Amino acid sequence: MTSPSEQTGESPRERLVAGLAQAIVEMGYARLTIADIVRHARVSRRTFYEHFEDKDACLLALYAAQSARLLAEIQAAIQHAPPGEMRASIGAAVYLSSLQSRPGLVRTLLVEILHVGPKGFELRRQVMRSFAELMRREFDAAGTGATLSPAIAMALVGGINELILEAVEEDRVDRLSELAGPVAAFVRGLMEARPLAK
Repeated sequence: MTSPSEQTGESPRERLVAGLAQAIVEMGYARLTIADIVRHARVSRRTFYEHFEDKDACLLALYAAQSARLLAEIQAAIQHAPPGEMRASIGAAVYLSSLQSRPGLVRTLLVEILHVGPKGFELRRQVMRSFAELMRREFDAAGTGATLSPAIAMALVGGINELILEAVEEDRVDRLSELAGPVAAFVRGLMEARPLAK
């Protein structure tokens, strides 16, 4: 990851979020302090408090930024593939390999966010809804007659998330790409089942 000092055109807020990401990779979330974040961001403590109430607020911003980045990566990867099972498989592979490439952040973004309290839960829910909506659009575009209801789309995203959490708990973050096959099979099964939109 490029250090904030090497990045041009970043706002202080963006540098703080990047600084938090670097601090997490260096020492984990639980032990880091505001001082660690501002050291990596190369801004003052005062600047930190101009943008964030505490380190949890900064974590929420990091989670939102990383999730948006990941969603954009998936959309860019699938946009030129024909609609259908193959496109869903490509999206799953990109999602898993992207997480696998950020081992120092994965545990924090998937587990620690739940310890932030109601704001963490709400942000996580919003992000999962965004991924579920992407799944719904992909099923509709496939033209197979398979349609995902919001509930089934959320169940699909939640199931994938549980597979990833299990891998994180078992220290298999470096092998997340191995889940691409099971995820693709899951998606294929739903497309073939043609679930009702209810």
